[in-house]
Amino acid sequence: MSSREPFKQRLKHTLADEDIHVALHRGLTTLRDRRNLRFEPGEFPLVQERLGAMKADAIARLPELVARFTAEAEAVGATVHPAATIDDARRIIGDIARSHDAKLITKSKSMATEEIELNDYLEGLGIEVVETDLGEWIIQIAKEHPSHLIAPAIHITRERVAALFSAMSGEPVPSDTQTLVKFARRKLREKFIAADIGITGANIGIASTGTIAIVTNEGNADLVATLPPVHIAVLGVEKIVPTLDEATEILKVLARNATGQKFSSYVNFITGPSRTGDIEMDLAMGVHGPLEQHIVLLDNGRWAAREDPDMREALNCIRCGACANVCPPYAIVGGQAFGHIYTGPIGLVLTAMHHGLDAAGGPQSLCASCNACETVCPVGIPIPRQIIDVRQRYVAAHGLPVKKRAAVAALGSGTLQALGRLAQAPFTKDGFLRGAPMLGDQLSWRSLPALANPPFRKRGVLTEPPPPLIPGSQAAGMRVAYFPACLTDQMEPATGEAAVRVLRALGCEVSIPDGWRCCGLVAANAGDAEAAKPLLKATITALEADDAPVIVTTSTSCAAMLIEDAAHLLRDQSAWRERAERTAKRLIDFTRFIDTVAKLPTGALAGRPAIESGAPAGTAVDGVPPNTQHPIPITYHDACQSSNVLGIGPEVRRILQDVCGIEVREMSESNVCCGFGGTFSLEHPDVAKQILARKLANVEATGAARVVMDNPGCLMHIGGGLRAAGRPECARHLAEIMAERLG
Repeated sequence: MSSREPFKQRLKHTLADEDIHVALHRGLTTLRDRRNLRFEPGEFPLVQERLGAMKADAIARLPELVARFTAEAEAVGATVHPAATIDDARRIIGDIARSHDAKLITKSKSMATEEIELNDYLEGLGIEVVETDLGEWIIQIAKEHPSHLIAPAIHITRERVAALFSAMSGEPVPSDTQTLVKFARRKLREKFIAADIGITGANIGIASTGTIAIVTNEGNADLVATLPPVHIAVLGVEKIVPTLDEATEILKVLARNATGQKFSSYVNFITGPSRTGDIEMDLAMGVHGPLEQHIVLLDNGRWAAREDPDMREALNCIRCGACANVCPPYAIVGGQAFGHIYTGPIGLVLTAMHHGLDAAGGPQSLCASCNACETVCPVGIPIPRQIIDVRQRYVAAHGLPVKKRAAVAALGSGTLQALGRLAQAPFTKDGFLRGAPMLGDQLSWRSLPALANPPFRKRGVLTEPPPPLIPGSQAAGMRVAYFPACLTDQMEPATGEAAVRVLRALGCEVSIPDGWRCCGLVAANAGDAEAAKPLLKATITALEADDAPVIVTTSTSCAAMLIEDAAHLLRDQSAWRERAERTAKRLIDFTRFIDTVAKLPTGALAGRPAIESGAPAGTAVDGVPPNTQHPIPITYHDACQSSNVLGIGPEVRRILQDVCGIEVREMSESNVCCGFGGTFSLEHPDVAKQILARKLANVEATGAARVVMDNPGCLMHIGGGLRAAGRPECARHLAEIMAERLG
């Protein structure tokens, strides 16, 4: 499968290939588990801060560093070739090859050479090119492109590798790993010796000495860079750092974050061509290595990105590939569909940088905005925000897909919502949509709630008698505004009713702002910045109109939007940006309000009846017997924005276990995305369905009767999946669990 194939064709192929799913599950699980063992608790944020600042400083000084690197490299005998474009880089390398009448070129793993599609170019000149990294060689035989920044063949099972090797040799090759490695070793050794030129990439360039550093686990780069008489290294300019000290800092983190190793097997520091001064102190060149070293300094959009404030931080990337290892859509489709040349979440940004918006247009839609990638980026690149920026630029040029356009319009229009209530009537049963043709196959794998009639804001919850006060609440007497957000308002009013009930039980005076339709999150994440801005401004205005000092929301996605993303979306409008920042300071999510403001003591809700649902006395609800003093266990799903953006996790468990007295059974991968992703699940239902299936399997494995969360999107998606599958478990918001415990 070629990166030149249309995106939809690549996506269809990967979704249909069961071997890809097996291979990705094997490989990604191993990489994640190993990586997680390599960092002590609390260490990684310090790594991100230190390494991010170091790389940012290097990018700020890049013109100076490139000049120094060039001078120092040439002083020790290397030839440095600036290459502004892909064509320039290929022409330079082709000219070197022709000047040496090269017939065979060996290559070690290099994403920079993939970026310039060097193999096809050289083969077009009649030169044999052989990849010597095992994964790259497998990819070359399969006529594909790398699926991962560090594990190019991660999507290929060892059984398929055996089939490829068998076809090459004309005899059966067993599929055990050791046999496959021995086969590759035997075939590749002869190529190392016969090569006319060796081509490598470089992980780091060191300005103070003109040195390049190459990191591998197989040792093939040693042979590629030393056996042939000519060595060519292709180096992106952004990889240059000032001194060996900075290079060492990168090396101490790179392998740990990439593969979970303490250190890579091989790290080569190469300073110019081979030379010796041992005989009578007379410098001799090419004694035991190449006579010539050429370094191609590749631009291809890097200098332009350095001047782009929205894209600049992507240049800090050290190519560890960890972001792909934690990306839920990537785990389903792999890099073949996810990327153009560069794959994984950072690849969506790099593709736009190096190959243009059109190349990134299809793949960027696979990002579900779960933010997991940023949590494992060793230099703290805001990858999710940059992907949204790429998406917004693409949408500005090409427009929104129909499904996303309809979703954005519906969330921002009261008129369309009113029409929707009328249109849904024939397809609504028990509050859920059944067979609505306008939703296509969306209802075949998850049940969706109908639009609430009336919505939460028109239910008069503040006119109801307040519940009994919870003893020990430190929020008693506070004035708070409750912001339900649009999903709760329009589709899950029970969450809003429960939240208000709990806030009043805490002793808070509660108000509900009006005048907003949507905070703009859905439109912004869909890529329509121009539709998002007026929605966001209307929400800010509505929240400003309520003078309660604290605004509480039960939607962590909308909290993340208002706290983390609003100022960026309004970055070109200083007055509005400042208003967004002031609003963000008043906003707090429901979980943190309970934990850090109300500070309910242990057992505050533990001795209360488990159910308060409005059902007749003696009626079991969700399988829980009435007035149960020790409710049955639950499991907890950490929503993406809750965990990855707001850093919420232990607080919820304390509330459930200590305050409410409920047993929490941890589920596997509790903080992995459920597959909702706003409009992501509308545009890519086949991907979202597989992500959801894994989440539901993890829920089932706990044996808990309920899965609890603090995000309305996850509540709708996971709850819908459980209902569609006819499963006995049910999904509930944390606010609903607490309201039930009020009795």
